[in-house]
Amino acid sequence: MDLLDKREPAVDVVTRRRAWPVLLTALVLTVVSGLLLQGSAAAEGTSSESTVYANVVTGGDGTRTPDIVSTSANNAVVAWREGLRPGNVDMGYIRYSYTTDGGANWSRPQMLAQETSAFAWHYVILYKSGSELFAFMGRTPIADTDNDDGNDSADDGINHDGLPISDTVVKRSTDEGHSWQTYPATFPTDIPNMVFAGHPLKWTNPTEPDDVRHVMPYWASKRENGVLTSKDLKTWSKAGSVINGNADTVKAGENQIALSQSSTPANELVMVARSTNDYAMKSTSPDGGVSWSPFERDTSLPSADTSKAYFTKDSNGQYLYIYNGPVRSANPPDPTYRDVLYYKTKRRDGSWSAPTLFANGTEPQVDSPGTTGEGWDTYAMADEYAPGKFFVVWEYDTSRIKVNRLDSSDAP
Repeated sequence: MDLLDKREPAVDVVTRRRAWPVLLTALVLTVVSGLLLQGSAAAEGTSSESTVYANVVTGGDGTRTPDIVSTSANNAVVAWREGLRPGNVDMGYIRYSYTTDGGANWSRPQMLAQETSAFAWHYVILYKSGSELFAFMGRTPIADTDNDDGNDSADDGINHDGLPISDTVVKRSTDEGHSWQTYPATFPTDIPNMVFAGHPLKWTNPTEPDDVRHVMPYWASKRENGVLTSKDLKTWSKAGSVINGNADTVKAGENQIALSQSSTPANELVMVARSTNDYAMKSTSPDGGVSWSPFERDTSLPSADTSKAYFTKDSNGQYLYIYNGPVRSANPPDPTYRDVLYYKTKRRDGSWSAPTLFANGTEPQVDSPGTTGEGWDTYAMADEYAPGKFFVVWEYDTSRIKVNRLDSSDAP
């Protein structure tokens, strides 16, 4: 999602064939034997891959950008955006499914937020606080007078790209994601096209231990990357943003936050965002998100511009980064950079590990019904259910939502 310039619609990008020379170069550099497997490959540390949902009938309705949250090793819920019609991107209605057996089986998809004649939905992000689950969703109007919204038929009065984002709506679940109810909450109204793409977290003020806040990363028009804070999950206010998110050498977006591995200052926040650079951008905040250092590229973290990466710190203090690769090298960019998912880890006071393959699904035939992504594995999100152990969700081929377990507790 590019909230500054109109990006190339996903429905156009996915219809190109994959450029195998670029992919084969990555194979040599990483895990040759694994990537050559015909089928849904799994790397060391992964197990129990399952399909949450499949739609091989309606193709071309854009990426579903799923999210996942877990309450135990057996219980998790996945939510995703379901497109409205071929040719539309970044908008639809929100559905969800849950598991009670560790991901082996998933419930029938149910509606979390229905589209109407007046509006649809741009994104959904999940969050666990205590025994409650929350779903944050961005609403977008159906009517649109923008002539440059990814539609080639000039001004038809219909929204085609999920912009503008006009409101943020929250729902809460008290039964591990099986049912949801509207949850009243207020958000700043002066942040144009505010998107939540990463999970919030709890931050404790090191000088005032009773000062505990929820911190939510957002990005918005003109590549504004910042955070909101709330003490009660009901009233959210803007804390601060990174000053150079829109710089020519940065162009950061879809930011993720985590508590830093650094102990000085205590409870420092770190933000990682995808970038037009070949590497992710990183910024830090010493004060709970009020002030941020300028973005600088992190050469240990590859970045694919239009596909976000997942970044977190687990309860063992180890960083986890799940991302698309290989890094783009063609000009103009070739879609192979969404084909394969890798992950990297970093222990405290250590260095980032080498890339490890996470997912590389089989390339379907171009004319297969509903398989418009030609084998994309992309838009990964994850949630820790035990120390160093994660449920990971991603979209395969713009036709399926998949989940796998990732155990990085013994990573080097």
